[in-house]
Amino acid sequence: MPRNFNAERRNGTVLFCDIRNFTHLFEAEDPLKAVAFANSVLAELGTVVERGGGAVDRFTGDGFLAHFGVTQDDDAHIESACNVAIEMRGALQEINAQRYIDVESVVSIGVGIHSGEVAYGEIKTDHINQKTVLGDVVNTAARIEELTKYFSVDILLSEFSYKRVSKDFNFKKMPARKLSGKKNKVITHWLLPMN
Repeated sequence: MPRNFNAERRNGTVLFCDIRNFTHLFEAEDPLKAVAFANSVLAELGTVVERGGGAVDRFTGDGFLAHFGVTQDDDAHIESACNVAIEMRGALQEINAQRYIDVESVVSIGVGIHSGEVAYGEIKTDHINQKTVLGDVVNTAARIEELTKYFSVDILLSEFSYKRVSKDFNFKKMPARKLSGKKNKVITHWLLPMN
C-alpha cells in the first residue's frame, strides 16, 4: 500500500560537491579519521553554503548536495550558487594551507551546478522522516560534477544555469560531452578561477 507523502514543485538551483579521491585518502586509515575529515572539510564547506543563503540537503560521506531558492526565497538562486562555489574554492585554499602545515594530503573538490524544477518532499519510514530535493535537476547536477574529473576543472555549470548568469561571471565553454545515463551530449561551462 503506498504511503501518503507531502511534496511540492519548486524552482531552484542544485549544487553537488564531491571530494576527489576520498576512498583513496582513507582506504588504509582508521575510519574515525574519515569522520574527523568530514567534520573539518565538509562541515567547513557546508558552512560556506549556509552563509551564502543555501541549504545543505544531505551529506554523502565524500561530499554533499545543497540547494538554493528551494526552501528560502531567492530570485537570484543561480547567482547565489555561483558566489558560494567561488567562496568554497577560497575556503578550500585555506583548508589546504592548514593541511599542508599538518603534513596531511591536500584535497580538491568537484562542483556541479544545475537549475530548474525540483520536487521537495518527504521520504518516510517508520523511524525516519527526511525532507529532500529529488528529480532530474538533482541527477543532472551530480552527473555534471562527474564531468569535472574528465575536464580536470573544479566547478561546472549546466548550459541552462550558465545562460542566466553569463554576464555576471567569467566562464569557459567546455566541449560537448555525454553525461552518464543521458541520451544527448551536453555543453557545460567552467566557472573560471579569475572570478
